Amino acid sequence: MADTDVAQATQESQEDRELGTLPIPQLFIKYSAIAFAGMIAQIIMVVLEGIIMGNGLGAHGLACVSIIMSIELLNVALGSALAVGVSTVAGNRLGAGDTEGAKTAFSQGFWFTTFLIILLVVLAEIFVEPLVAFLGATPDIFDDSVGAIRVFLLGLPFCVIGQMLCGMLRIDEKPHAAATIQIVSAVIAIIWLALSTFVLNFGVTGAGLYYAASIGIWFVVIYYFVGGERSIFQIRAKDMKLDFGLCFQIVKIGFPLFLLQATSSVYTTVVNNQLGMLGSSLDIAAFAIINGYVVYIIMMVVQAITYGVQPIAAYNAGAKAYGRMKQLLTTSLAAEVIVIAIVTVIVWLAAYPICLIFAGDPELATVSADATRIVILFGALGWASQVISSYFECVEKIVIATILGIARYIFFTIPAVYILGGMMGVQGVWVAQPVADVITFVLVAIFVVYEIKRLSSLEQKEA
Repeated sequence: MADTDVAQATQESQEDRELGTLPIPQLFIKYSAIAFAGMIAQIIMVVLEGIIMGNGLGAHGLACVSIIMSIELLNVALGSALAVGVSTVAGNRLGAGDTEGAKTAFSQGFWFTTFLIILLVVLAEIFVEPLVAFLGATPDIFDDSVGAIRVFLLGLPFCVIGQMLCGMLRIDEKPHAAATIQIVSAVIAIIWLALSTFVLNFGVTGAGLYYAASIGIWFVVIYYFVGGERSIFQIRAKDMKLDFGLCFQIVKIGFPLFLLQATSSVYTTVVNNQLGMLGSSLDIAAFAIINGYVVYIIMMVVQAITYGVQPIAAYNAGAKAYGRMKQLLTTSLAAEVIVIAIVTVIVWLAAYPICLIFAGDPELATVSADATRIVILFGALGWASQVISSYFECVEKIVIATILGIARYIFFTIPAVYILGGMMGVQGVWVAQPVADVITFVLVAIFVVYEIKRLSSLEQKEA
């Protein structure tokens, strides 16, 4: 079949796509709920991961895993940023009725993602030993860390490309497919981790393969983007010659999310150092449980909400559906605050048994639970910055998206850690987060009001 025939057979008019027609609350709930279904498997995987690694790898293995996690954070940062960048550019063009432009944006985005991650992996493999030393590996864990990271790096291209492709599935109105692969990959990966740890005795190398598989399996959704029958978006050989203007647009849109991941890393480093100065290793261990598991699980719920926002915002921005964009903004903000408030109450009440799952030791569980109740207190307000930042990314308000992406940790939490930690000791380090969350929400509210006024003005001009 000729290209023009394929295009005519697959092209959908704007009126036929639910992203531009279904009521916003219904659409938002649908996409967020489907994303969360996929996230449930990821949450279960994280819990089981903590239990298996804590009981199966011992102190030596966990120390190596802490080095591997630096590469895992890079994986998530790159994959999430490129998923948002490529899907937003394609979604904007699709919403504007430029189907061919949307196809080109996706195909070019695929090749750009592929070339970029292969280059980074080659460099990392060449310099893996100095990289591992830079990440903080001590001599006793150096060799095992190098081996595990080498294995993980082999799977890293599949991880990053898989995340980008799942982002495109949502724009292509196939959120069920994205959620399904997340569930399947979580099940396969956690089974492998248990087998490699307790049966095959692969140790840290098995953990490296686990991190590669947990997201790398998402790559199989490439099935939808080849063959020309399952999606209007197709990977085309002619798009291997990159349009650097288009690539820059993808990077510009995804950069705030990448920066958000980086600020989380900076925040973690600051808190660890302050707890080491003001408290003891017990406090640092408590923070590891809070930040690595409790807060991480809450963050995944927030991420499901952002997945509900992104395709709707990108499509309707391209379609200039300003009224729908206003409704999405208020709906997503209210939903995030309410849902995370409910989650916070549940975690607050069950803080000790939750922490005991990961701590094992009752004393550490008690310290962790007490700190958890403080840290998460106003998280429903603070996490709003991530959801609203995601909205601004998708409507290409990059400066605002960047400000909101880094504000919670860089502008407010880290200064509060130093100030309140100096005044109150370890307790001040914990209190810093809810104080910062309240201030963050004030900033979010200012930008939301600004955006609603801007959209109303545009809506009046279009009338």
